[in-house]
Amino acid sequence: MTTLITGGFGFIGAHVVKKFTDAGESVVVTSYENLEPPSFLRQEVKNGLLIKQIDIGEPGAIERLSKEHNVNTIINLAIHRKSSSDPAEDIRINMDKLSHFFDGALKSGVEKLFWASNGAIFAELPEGPFYEDTAVSLSGAIQPGAFKKAWEVLAHNFAQNYQIQSSLKIVSMRISGVFGPTYRSMLNLPSRLCHAASKNLPPDFSAQRGGVPYSDDTFDLTYAKDVAAAVLALYEADDLPHLVYNISRGTTVRAQELVDAVTKVKSNFTPQLQQGAGPRFRANAYLDNSRVLKDSKWEPKFHIESAIEDYLDWLDSGEQY
Repeated sequence: MTTLITGGFGFIGAHVVKKFTDAGESVVVTSYENLEPPSFLRQEVKNGLLIKQIDIGEPGAIERLSKEHNVNTIINLAIHRKSSSDPAEDIRINMDKLSHFFDGALKSGVEKLFWASNGAIFAELPEGPFYEDTAVSLSGAIQPGAFKKAWEVLAHNFAQNYQIQSSLKIVSMRISGVFGPTYRSMLNLPSRLCHAASKNLPPDFSAQRGGVPYSDDTFDLTYAKDVAAAVLALYEADDLPHLVYNISRGTTVRAQELVDAVTKVKSNFTPQLQQGAGPRFRANAYLDNSRVLKDSKWEPKFHIESAIEDYLDWLDSGEQY
């Protein structure tokens, strides 16, 4: 049987593909735009890794691909894209694509569908920790969080409505902030710090990036390789009693701790932060991970210092992306 990994050349997707292929799983990868694999997947591509360039939200695309390759599990890591500058049109396009995606999985006889949600659904809550059953705010100020909230409800409603005629099980993976090799946007702090330190440059603390961070601001961050291992562990679990799983280290890290971890490897890297916590600080703002630890064999391998060291080794090798 085969696992279809959508968004397989994206940031998280590439690490998941690597983890699955290392485990000996048969994998088909989809990518909508980028067909150039990161360096750590080039050998897998040479060995015959199947890559399909498709829009997974087009009618019939998932059904055709799943039937062609005898797919029994889908790992959906394709990100939400803003499809129109008009908010109503953007919602319509993305909801239509979601419907086509689930319909294709159902018609092709796929048994399990794991899809990526994230901690942005809790962005409006004043403090954590955030459990799988924590109630979310109905406000939708942050677009990715708004879509993820709606999609979680619709995904599980879809599965429930079709459970009589199908054995399709849908599992939501709520993923924390992620950093590590192949991260591109430089929005998260550890990636900006590591890229700057590797190039012996000052970090980008411009206003466009939020200004100089506060030393006591905290982040829920998991290393990309650990996230990939968690996805594999959920896939390999014999029976998952729940439909939603948080993937996180289950704690926060302070901005100053991130700087100190980089400085430990790059002693000449000593950026100064603003002291204290900023106005947007939220106490204990992390995804609780007790459920995934209990129901799978996953445990985070990397703590912040070892993750930063591994990330810097990657960047120092010249492999930025």
